[in-house]
Amino acid sequence: MNVKNSSDTRAISSIYILNSSCQILLSRDWRGETSSSCLRELLNTFKRHIESGINSPVVSIDDSQFALYFVCHRDIYIACVAKRATDIAVIFVFLHKLIALFTTYFSTFVEESIRDNFVLIYELLDEVVDNGYPQITEPGILKEFIKINAHCFQILQPPLAVTNSVSWRAEGILYKKNEIFLDVIECCSLAVDATGNETHSSIIGTVRVRSQLSGMPLCELSLNERAIPTRIENLSGSGLEDVKFHACVDLNTYESRKVVYFTPPDGGFDLMTYRVSGCTKALVHIDATTFLVNQSTVNYTVHLSTCFKDHTTATSIQVEIPVQSDVTSPEIQCNVGTVVYVPEKDVLLWSLRNVKGNRRFKLKCKLALPSTRASTTSSKVSNIPVRVNFEIPYHAASGLQVKYLKVMAKEGYRALPWVRYITRTNDYEFRMTR
Repeated sequence: MNVKNSSDTRAISSIYILNSSCQILLSRDWRGETSSSCLRELLNTFKRHIESGINSPVVSIDDSQFALYFVCHRDIYIACVAKRATDIAVIFVFLHKLIALFTTYFSTFVEESIRDNFVLIYELLDEVVDNGYPQITEPGILKEFIKINAHCFQILQPPLAVTNSVSWRAEGILYKKNEIFLDVIECCSLAVDATGNETHSSIIGTVRVRSQLSGMPLCELSLNERAIPTRIENLSGSGLEDVKFHACVDLNTYESRKVVYFTPPDGGFDLMTYRVSGCTKALVHIDATTFLVNQSTVNYTVHLSTCFKDHTTATSIQVEIPVQSDVTSPEIQCNVGTVVYVPEKDVLLWSLRNVKGNRRFKLKCKLALPSTRASTTSSKVSNIPVRVNFEIPYHAASGLQVKYLKVMAKEGYRALPWVRYITRTNDYEFRMTR
């Protein structure tokens, strides 16, 4: 930087590196010109200025020919003591050159890098200053003969997903075939008493998504207005309750445009959950009657009705009809499906496959009872409900429908969206009539 000059106007007496609390981390005194009392008073005044918010880069005291000059960098201060007559431009250029030198060696010049590199810093100071006169401060030249390996302090950076606004999705996801699958899954619950009145009905719905998309795509999902509420906070009249969206959904855009915008997480997740309570239509209806013929015989009559549209098919229907324990000699009349007696569960299991809507089927069964137990067990069995399990694909019991699903990707690829509906049972129970 400069060649040594005989004039004291370019000389620096000493240098100090301090932390944010004004504690000395490292110091070097080249000329021994400053008394300890003068130095102590300069540092105390400097600390008071910092604590008071005084931003003057020069600190001086009365009746002293020396002043303290400093530069702040990150969480540290680099200060030097020199005579007041010293060329101030030389001092501050030197301090900034020194910071650039340390940053080159340590990558990040902070308090921890100073504590980890005392030896290297002292060696650098001995090279860049000769008896208080600044010398060469170019890193390229100094690295040719000062080859001590510096310990580079690394500031731990949080993952991009943490600082990114899209915290649920990582960068750099890549698929050869870009697809997104959306399933509307609804689980129905129903309870009907012995008189045929519904005592409970509800639907728990989940819009489940499995994303296999590259990059950072934006998806647009439109649902029919009858099923989706106008506002999330106001669900009256919509039929949907307890609507909850995944964090990836832009709720503000949904409120203004009634369209669900989201950047999906990679893989599977629940985009939306909801509940429908009240008078939901029974999809499968059971009318079961039990009749005690005598002390040793009981008859069952079960009517099964499918209450959905003709073009819709239930792939599986299973009806569990409770019977007394230890029944024997079942005589079953049924022309649709299969009926088996399951003694470990004390039920007759009626199974039907691929049943279309608006159909009605009948099952009749005669069972023999142990005469000693018939009177005590008949009333207990009549209190156990008939349970029904079924699955209906391509059907949403709540009426929720997907109008369209679009994928907009900056990468320009075309994605294939797949949408399907599945309605299943949760608790579907019918009380028998005696």
